[in-house]
Amino acid sequence: MTVRDLQGAIRGGRPLDAGDSVAKAARLLRARGLPALPVADSMRLIGLVTASDLLAFTARSPDPEAAARNTPVAELMRPLEAVVSLSQSLLEAAQVVRQAPAETVPVVEAGGRYVGMLSAREVLAGLSGEPVMPQVAGLATPFGVYLTTGGLRAGAGDLSLFATGATLMILNLAAGGVVYGLSWLMARASGAAGLASSAEAADAPVGAVVLLFALYVGIFLLLLRLSPLAGVHGGEHMVVHAIEEGEDLTPENVRAMPRVHPRCGTNLMALMVLIVVAQRFQSSLAVAASETTTILAIFILIMIVLVTWRRLGAGLQRWVTTRPPSPRQVAAATAVGEMLLAKIRANPRARAVGLRRIWHMGLLQVMAGFLTLALLAEHGGPLLSAVWTKLTG
Repeated sequence: MTVRDLQGAIRGGRPLDAGDSVAKAARLLRARGLPALPVADSMRLIGLVTASDLLAFTARSPDPEAAARNTPVAELMRPLEAVVSLSQSLLEAAQVVRQAPAETVPVVEAGGRYVGMLSAREVLAGLSGEPVMPQVAGLATPFGVYLTTGGLRAGAGDLSLFATGATLMILNLAAGGVVYGLSWLMARASGAAGLASSAEAADAPVGAVVLLFALYVGIFLLLLRLSPLAGVHGGEHMVVHAIEEGEDLTPENVRAMPRVHPRCGTNLMALMVLIVVAQRFQSSLAVAASETTTILAIFILIMIVLVTWRRLGAGLQRWVTTRPPSPRQVAAATAVGEMLLAKIRANPRARAVGLRRIWHMGLLQVMAGFLTLALLAEHGGPLLSAVWTKLTG
């Protein structure tokens, strides 16, 4: 392996200029999570500043804040004793990094252009056979977990992803059927128009529309929570957390991981729900309120959506879209995680761009399953009736 194989772990960013202050160096060290940064003069590397040297300087100053703001890093930098190139072997880089201040060195391309900083822990991971871990995404399907890095994927196949979309549409149709069934029972009991019928009328009261929408969403989420998909979804989140935290993939370690993940698509679903509710509320308000009041209400609603959608998404994950997976689901998710890690170790440079990366994300297959079943639900009855009539004469 060469340093180029660790390129995803090299911390980039512009080097410091010789005239930059110690305060700026401290800010960049914290922002980039590095123990040292290179110093450049006209983009030519000339030195290195370390967090320990800057800390010693500010600690012995009578006014640390003023000293940090008024002292250029050129006065505190060490001579640049070594760099590594992308083409060097990891063994050569290990010798250089081991003797470097703060065990981190600048990396340059063949032409001398600065690439970033490489730390001893990244070289150690590479020598130990632990590749740079790309961001892992995943989906839950009725047939198990699907994981992907964009370039590589493991677990459930395309038909399983298609089945996920179809399953979501089945739950959607079931929720709609329950709502219309309840509406019919209410109509029979009261002799009045049912809830669904009144909500569809042109002059439907806002209350009926909101109640119908809330009832539908509640039933859909309940069905989703009760479905096996929620347990698979929880296992998928837990194995992704274990991979990102560098834990050994064992069922015990995976089971200890949280079910809520910040990159889950549930967050987007929560955002869409909030937008729909806000739009409905705004439409109702616009009829009864002045223009100024309406604009103010829309602004408040936008602020509420921006502030709460992630929290709402986390709550939906915890209580609706995931549930504690069964031991069998945890074991299956762990096996898929191991399968993906094996592929990453065998193909550390595997990347995908364009349509291939989009396809590997799995969302197109899920959408295809959802829309296919939606079309069948809308047009399947009349089509089957016409075929039956044709066959029977």
